[in-house]
Amino acid sequence: MTVKSTLESSFFKTKAGKMTLAFIVIMLAFALIMLGIYQVNNVFIHIGFVLMLLAMLYSPVDVFILNRKKN
Repeated sequence: MTVKSTLESSFFKTKAGKMTLAFIVIMLAFALIMLGIYQVNNVFIHIGFVLMLLAMLYSPVDVFILNRKKN
């Protein structure tokens, strides 16, 4: 295993890497929504909306539900 592949695989396991992935999904969702509007295709619009919603809800779900610290 090379150093480069180790860095690439470990980056997306960090919080910054997960947020970067969520940002990429939001940009993909925006492109799908715009494509759906341009082609008057509701399927693309709905898929883009669901992707954007899931990516935007990732951080609150991760912080408040999945990684909740128990006192």
